[in-house]
Amino acid sequence: MCGRYANFLTEQELIDAFEIAVIADDARLAPRYNIGPMQETAIVVARKEEGRSLELARWGLVPSWAKDPAIGSRMFNARSETVAEKPSFRSAFAKRRCLVPASGYYEWTTRDGVKTPHFIHTQDGSPLAFAGLFEFWKDKALGDEAPWLATCSIVTTASRGDMQEIHDRQPVMLTQAEADAWLDPASSPDDLFAAIAAPAPDLTWHEVGREVGNIRNQGEELIAPV
Repeated sequence: MCGRYANFLTEQELIDAFEIAVIADDARLAPRYNIGPMQETAIVVARKEEGRSLELARWGLVPSWAKDPAIGSRMFNARSETVAEKPSFRSAFAKRRCLVPASGYYEWTTRDGVKTPHFIHTQDGSPLAFAGLFEFWKDKALGDEAPWLATCSIVTTASRGDMQEIHDRQPVMLTQAEADAWLDPASSPDDLFAAIAAPAPDLTWHEVGREVGNIRNQGEELIAPV
């Protein structure tokens, strides 16, 4: 966890929920009901002069020192317990934090060898703000003219309360105060870990069809209860 989520928020919902001042042209994405690792997705970053900006990044963080961007396929989640020390994430944790907007996410339970997907979302339907990290990578072999690749990861923590019925991990989901602290470059490690430990929004979930297991499937039918 988290390995699949949905973001079908409208542009206005994103602006209102995340106090976005600027939207990058390539971040104006169509509704997405089945976002998986190594796909492009929207993130919210705090820019010093422009304010909060909605931008595009590939889900699967590639550290700046990596030789091959394929490492991102294993870096789509960052464990909160080790994020400050692990070489792959510690620089981004200190300097490049973001929010990953979501309408909800998917998790699978296994019973008698059968995997069942569930769609998890807030009880009131409000947007989720996943705690994220982002990085920029360039292929040094191509020289200074090589394009920059923006990538991101979602921070996870141990599941709490009823969420333990679904999975032992969950994404870090920030309420407004914690989201502000997460994006603030002046926040100390103690501030950041306090945001991680704060209660998540009230969640609910329901079983959905197995079609969501195929990353090529899209559409609002994927979140319909079964």
